[in-house]
Amino acid sequence: MKINCDIGERGIDNVIDQELITLVDIANLACGGHAGDADSIKFFRNLADENDVQITAHLSYPDKENFGRISMDLSSEELLNALDQQYALVSDIKWIKFHGALYNDLNKDRELAQVIYHWLIKNKIEVLLCPQNSAIAQLCETEQLIHIMPEVFAERAYIYDGEKQQFALMPRGKKGAVLESLEEALIHSEQLLQGTVFTHEEDGTKVCREIYGESICIHSDATIALELAKELRGRLA
Repeated sequence: MKINCDIGERGIDNVIDQELITLVDIANLACGGHAGDADSIKFFRNLADENDVQITAHLSYPDKENFGRISMDLSSEELLNALDQQYALVSDIKWIKFHGALYNDLNKDRELAQVIYHWLIKNKIEVLLCPQNSAIAQLCETEQLIHIMPEVFAERAYIYDGEKQQFALMPRGKKGAVLESLEEALIHSEQLLQGTVFTHEEDGTKVCREIYGESICIHSDATIALELAKELRGRLA
């Protein structure tokens, strides 16, 4: 299981990001859509190279005001133009992870997934980090032109859509969506490493389900991000 983390969302002087990049296997580098700029990209790419860390282009809706966490009603042309602008900063990178609302929308929206899939093919993307059995993953796996690296989240609670057989992150606005206790996040992460997760059901109960991931994500802005990364690095060493 590889550790991945969102990096470069808070400027080049952020000491937490600077330390996190020494602890992870994959750094998802913000490319200006929700955060980041040319300076942060250059700085953290150099750090990644020094620490033998794989980089993904971390692309999002063009919405810095809301940190890319709100879905946007854009035409396909508008969205692809925004992605082109972001990806132009790192066009030699052939690993992608989408961010925030765009990531979540690609989990469930098949029409959007079709649009993005063709964009990925056009740009010769080789690897995509995304949820198991998501709409975009299903497309990539059917065509077998892009390798899917299914990921799970170390400090986020899960819900489950039984009809679509899809996992999703509990919306951030709901109580318990973000695991703020290191102990709680480590228990959750250990379950994920073993291939299980407790999903939150509408009736308030929790159900243990099997889940598959090849990478585990830590959000760098989580208050426990650094301690969690150190613990997981030790367990996965």
